[in-house]
Amino acid sequence: MRKAKHARKLVSLALTSALVTAPVLTLQPKQGYAAETAAAEAVSGMTADGSAGQAFDTVYEAENAALSGAIIDNKHAGFTGTGFVDYNPNTSGGWLEWTVEVPQAGEYTLEFRYASGAAEDRPAEIKVGDTVAVPQLSFQPTGDFATWLTTSAKVNLKEGTNVIRATATGNSGGANIDHLRVHNRPESNTPAPVELVEVEVQDLLGGLLIRKLESLGMLAGEQSAAEPITGIAFMSLLNDTLGFTHEDTYKNVKLESEIWGKSLADWDAYIVEAARAAGYVTAGKDGSVAVDEPLTRMDAAVMLAKALKLKAGKDSRGAIGAVTKEGYMSAEGGRGFGLKDYLTADEADFIREMLEKKVKGALGADEIQIAGVHAVASNIAAVTLNGKLQEVDVKDIVLSVPTGSWKSLTPAFKNLQLTKAAVGENRYGNTVLFFETVEAFEDGGLIEGEGAADDFAGDLEDAVQKANNLVSWQMDHGGWTKAMPYDRAWDGQEPKSSQTSPTGVELGTIDNDATINELRFISQVYRETGDEAFKDSVRRGVDFLLTMQVETGGWPQVYPQRGNPGDGVYYSNYVTFNDNAMINVLDLIDNMLAKNYPYDTDLVDAERLEQLKQARDKGIEYILKSQIEVDGVLAAWCAQHDPLTYEPRGARAYEHPSVSGSESVGIVRYLMSRPEQTEEIKRAVAGALKWFDDVKLEGIRYVKADPNGEYFVKDPEAVSWYRFYEIGTNRGIFSGRDGVIKYSIQEIEKERRDGYSWGGSYAARLLETAKTTGYYDDRVYARVVAGQSADVRGRTLAEGDIRQAGDVRDQLRAMPSRLVVAQDGKGDYQTVQGAIDAVQANNTDPVEIFVHNGVYKEVVTIPANKPFITLTGESAEGTVLTYDNYSGREKPGGGTYGTSGSASVFISGSDVTVRNLTIENSFDEASVDVSGKQAVALNVRGDRHRFENVRFLGNQDTLLTNGGTQYFYQCYIEGDVDFIFGGSRAVFDECTIHSLDRGSSSNNGYITAASTMISEPFGYLIVNSKLTSDAAPGTVWLGRPWHPGGNPDAIASVVFMNTEMGAHINPIGWTDMSGFSAEDARFFEYNNHGPGAVVTDTRRQLTDEQAAEWTIPNVLKGWDPKAKN
Repeated sequence: MRKAKHARKLVSLALTSALVTAPVLTLQPKQGYAAETAAAEAVSGMTADGSAGQAFDTVYEAENAALSGAIIDNKHAGFTGTGFVDYNPNTSGGWLEWTVEVPQAGEYTLEFRYASGAAEDRPAEIKVGDTVAVPQLSFQPTGDFATWLTTSAKVNLKEGTNVIRATATGNSGGANIDHLRVHNRPESNTPAPVELVEVEVQDLLGGLLIRKLESLGMLAGEQSAAEPITGIAFMSLLNDTLGFTHEDTYKNVKLESEIWGKSLADWDAYIVEAARAAGYVTAGKDGSVAVDEPLTRMDAAVMLAKALKLKAGKDSRGAIGAVTKEGYMSAEGGRGFGLKDYLTADEADFIREMLEKKVKGALGADEIQIAGVHAVASNIAAVTLNGKLQEVDVKDIVLSVPTGSWKSLTPAFKNLQLTKAAVGENRYGNTVLFFETVEAFEDGGLIEGEGAADDFAGDLEDAVQKANNLVSWQMDHGGWTKAMPYDRAWDGQEPKSSQTSPTGVELGTIDNDATINELRFISQVYRETGDEAFKDSVRRGVDFLLTMQVETGGWPQVYPQRGNPGDGVYYSNYVTFNDNAMINVLDLIDNMLAKNYPYDTDLVDAERLEQLKQARDKGIEYILKSQIEVDGVLAAWCAQHDPLTYEPRGARAYEHPSVSGSESVGIVRYLMSRPEQTEEIKRAVAGALKWFDDVKLEGIRYVKADPNGEYFVKDPEAVSWYRFYEIGTNRGIFSGRDGVIKYSIQEIEKERRDGYSWGGSYAARLLETAKTTGYYDDRVYARVVAGQSADVRGRTLAEGDIRQAGDVRDQLRAMPSRLVVAQDGKGDYQTVQGAIDAVQANNTDPVEIFVHNGVYKEVVTIPANKPFITLTGESAEGTVLTYDNYSGREKPGGGTYGTSGSASVFISGSDVTVRNLTIENSFDEASVDVSGKQAVALNVRGDRHRFENVRFLGNQDTLLTNGGTQYFYQCYIEGDVDFIFGGSRAVFDECTIHSLDRGSSSNNGYITAASTMISEPFGYLIVNSKLTSDAAPGTVWLGRPWHPGGNPDAIASVVFMNTEMGAHINPIGWTDMSGFSAEDARFFEYNNHGPGAVVTDTRRQLTDEQAAEWTIPNVLKGWDPKAKN
C-alpha cells in the first residue's frame, strides 16, 4: 500500500495582499471538518520572505471570481476560503474569471486546486485576456469531490492587470474549483534530466546475470543448428511471423493459473496465451501440450497448417501433405514425420524465412507489442517484445510509475529516470530491451510512489479549538452524526444527533463521511499536539466503528438501530454501500493498519489494530457474499444489502432493490486494491467488470436536470450507466415518490427527474483503468511512446501499448551465484578482476567468487556498487593476490599513486567477505631510491566487511582501514611501519600481527597508526590476538596517532585486549607522531599477557567497567559478525 510522506513544514511568510485568508485546517458549517494538507507556501496572498527580485505567489479564491454557468457551493469538505465553485449544470461553456495583478511581465504558473468525483477528465480552456493560453488543461478525477488536488500550466502574463478565464470544455462540465494560485516560483524539486545511453548487454548486465538470464531463457544462449526446438519455441515463431497476440480484457484478474501445464506466472507465458487464442494448437486427449518438450516434425506440421488455415484434412497426414506442398517443410534428406523425428533449429529458421516471404501481411496484429516487463536486478528491467526488431530506437519505450492515487483511478504517469539501455534477444528470437533505472525496484517489481504530501500547515491553535469542538459533540457510543453545528462547542444540553433509536439513543452514522472525517481531523491534531484527550476520542471513534459492524461483516448507515421493521427509515439499518459509506470505512481501516499519515503514531493501540484487521477481513467477506448473481453469473451490488441474508434491499421509495451502476464502482476499486488477490476476489472483480461492460450506454451522456428534458443525450464520445438496473433484465429503472418502477425517466414526476441523479459516467475510469493498467499503486509500467523501431517487415511498436512490470529475481536468486577463477582456463574467468566485473552493478544478492590456487598479479577492485561478494581462495597460502605499486611510483597518466592509491586490492561499498587467500604488496623497498615507499596491500572502506583466514603481506602501510566497519578473524597481518592504519572502526579477533625485523636495535617500527575521528567512540579493538616478531626486544611500538593532513579531530582510538605480546614490544608502548602526542590519543590496554605486556604509567589500562563497553558489536556499530544468520 502506498505510504504517505509527511513532514511538518515551517515557512516564514510575509503578507503581500489582503485578498482572502486560506485556512488549511478548515471548518464547513454543518458539513464537518476536513484536514487540508497543502504546502504552506500556497497560503493565500503570501510570499516567502527573502525572495529575490519580483517574486510573486498569490492565491485567488474561486468564490471571489466572476462566474457564468457555475455556482458557489460548500457541500464538500476540504476547501479553502469560504467555499468552492461548481460548474452547473454539468455541460460545457461555464466559466470562472479572475483579475490578477502581477509586478512584472514574464512566465507564471497557474495552479488550480480542484476536486472531481467524476469518472472522466473534465478539461478547461485557459485564456489570458483574449488569448487562448492553454486550449485544454486536464482536470483528471481525484477520486471523490472531497479529495482536492492541483493541476497547473505555465503562461505569459503582462505587467499589471491580467484577466484569466477557465472555461469548461468537457461534455459533462468542469471540476469543482477551490482556488487559483498564481506564482513565479522555480520548480526546484525537478530532478536534472538524465541522458539515456545505449550500451552493450555485457556492459550493462555483467557476465553472471547474463548467464542466469540465458538459463531462464530471457536471453538467448548458444543453440546448435541440429538441436531440436521445443513446442513453445515454435509457437513463438508462428506468433511472431503471423502476428498472433493475446491481450487480457481486464489486467491482473486472471481466473486461471496455467495453460497446458505452463504457469501463467512464467515470463514467457505470453507465447502460449497467444497460441491458444490463435487456435492452432490441439491438446492431447488428456488436455496436455508438450510446451517445453522437443517438438516433433509431425506436430509442427499440424500447428503450421492450422495457423495458415491450409486445406489439410482431418488428420496429421493431411497437414503434412499441405505444408510440404506449400514448401514450408520437406521429407527429403532423410527427414521423416515419425514420433522421434524432431524439428531442428535450422529447419525452424527455414520455416520462418518461408513465412516471411510467402505470407503477405500479418494474419493477426500488424504491430509489435510489449509482451512482458520484469525486474531482473535492483535497477534493471527487461522489456520483452513479441517480435524481433531490425531497427531499434530504445527511446520508443519509457518506464513509468503512477503518481495519481488509486482512489482517483487516474494514474498520472511519471517517467523513471533511465540511464542506460541495451538490446538483446531471448531464446525465441524476440527482442528484449534492458533499461537501467536511477530508482530501485522493490520486491515484486514495485517502486514505492511518492504518495500524498501530507504536510501539516495552518493555524494549529485554531485547529485545536475545532478539534475540541468535535470532541464535545462526540456521542457516548463514540460516533458522530451529520448536519450538526460543529463550528462551535456542544452547549451541554442540546441533542448531539437529529436522529434517535426507538429507545431514544442518539444515532451515529457513516453517511456522508460522518465519523470518518471527524476521526481523520482529530488524528491530525493529535499528531501535532500529542494531547491525550484527542487520542482517547479517536479510540472511542474506532470502538464505535467496530461496534456498529454487523456480525456478517457489513456496516449499516447508522448505529444503534433506527426505526422498526416496516418504518420508512428502517433502510438505514441495512448494510450500506450508498455513497461509498462502507468502502470509506474500509479505506480508513486500511490507512490505520498501514500507519499512514495521520495515523503513524501510538494513536491506535495494538489490540484495536488487531480488531480492525479482523473487521476488515469480515467486511471483505461480506462484500463477496453479497454480490448479486443471476443464473450463475456474477453482476455487481445493490446500494444496500440485508445484514443477515446478504440480499439486495431498497431504501427510499424511489430506491428499489437493484444493481447499482454507481456504488458498485467503489466496491470494485476497493477489491482490486487488495494485496492478496484471492480466487474469490478475482472472480468477483471479473464478474463486476464484465457486467459494467455489458450494460454500459455507449454514445450516451447523462445530463442532470436537463433543461431540454432529454436527460440521456446522444454523444459519440460519452459512455454512461444508469443509477439502478433491474436485477435479471439489466434494464434501467426509475421511480417517483410513489415507488412505482418505470423504465423511462420521462414517466416519473419532474421533481424526481431533476432532483435526483439517475445516471452518470460512473464506471468509465474504472473500466479504462482495468483494461489498461489494472491496480497501479506502486506498480511500474513500460509504455510505448514512439514508433521509430521496426521489424524486417516494417511493423512498428504499437504506440500507447502499456504493460505492468513483474519480477523474476526470485527465480534468478535460486540459480547458482558462483563464479570460478582459474589461471588454466578451466574456470569461468582467468583473472579475479574479470569475475568481479561479471557481477552486476548494484547487486543485492550474495555472489561467491572462488579463486583456485595461483599467483594473480593484478590490481583487484571491488567497487562500492558491488556489495555482497564473497571472495574465497582455494588456500590461504596458495591463492595470492599481489601487485607491486608504491606511493612514489609514477602513474601512466601522470602523477604518483600516493599511499592510498598504491594498494594491490581495493574494497569499497559494504558486505564483502574475503576468505582463505593472501593479499600482498610485493614492492621491494630496497629496489628503488625514492621517498614514497609506502606500499599498501589492502585499502578497504565501507561497512560490514569481514576477512577470515586472510594473510596480509607488506612492509610500510600494509593494511589501510579507510573508513567504515571491518572485522578480521584469524588473519595474519605482516609489516613494519604503521602497517595497520586508518580511520575505520575495526576488530582484529584471534589474529597474528607480525612485525618485520628492520635490523634496528632501537626502533623496528609501529603496529598501528589510527586516525579515528573524535566523533567516533570506538576505533581499533585488537582482541584475543598475538603480537609476534623476530626484532630485538623493546623495539616495536604498539602505535602512534596519525592525524591525516594535520586534522586535529583525528584522535586515534586503539585498544589491545586479552592479547599476547612478545618481547619486541617497547615497554613505553605508545609514541608521538608528527608533533601530535600519544598522551592526547585514546590508547588503552586491558588484560594483556606475555613479555611485552608490561603495565607502566605510559600504558593506560581500561577499568573493568570501561572494558565491558568494548564489545565487538559496540565497536562495529551494532553489527555482530559472530552472530549466526
